[in-house]
Amino acid sequence: MSDGCILPEDLYYWIDKHVWAKPEPDGTVLVGMTDVAQSLAGKIIVVNLRSLGKNLARGKSAGTLESGKWVGTIPTPVAGKVIAINEQIKGQPDLVNTDPYGAGWLIRVEPADWNTDSQNLATGAGGVAEYRKKLEAEGIKCSH
Repeated sequence: MSDGCILPEDLYYWIDKHVWAKPEPDGTVLVGMTDVAQSLAGKIIVVNLRSLGKNLARGKSAGTLESGKWVGTIPTPVAGKVIAINEQIKGQPDLVNTDPYGAGWLIRVEPADWNTDSQNLATGAGGVAEYRKKLEAEGIKCSH
């Protein structure tokens, strides 16, 4: 793990956008930023998320993040209706930095068509290897 980035194999990654999706047992999908994204952004100081009930197309903004050196949107890797937002990160935005795959999740969606959207995401050992190849090609490293 020469790049130092944490990339769990059980998640689905939109590699070019540095976001992840995690299907839950109830059929919903959690969405968040990867360890790579939080490392590139630096310390997150503000998180603004889309409102509940909002229907998002794949690639549309799930919200915005602001760090000391970056402000940007978070593209959603899966189309669907926002059914939950992580209220905890509004008061503790650095959870995106310290626990991007756990307490730092961003939104939960009721997917419009998970089977189709998941085909466009990388997952498992192969997906992680593909992600690491991109990081190496771009010279990206994560700092912890």
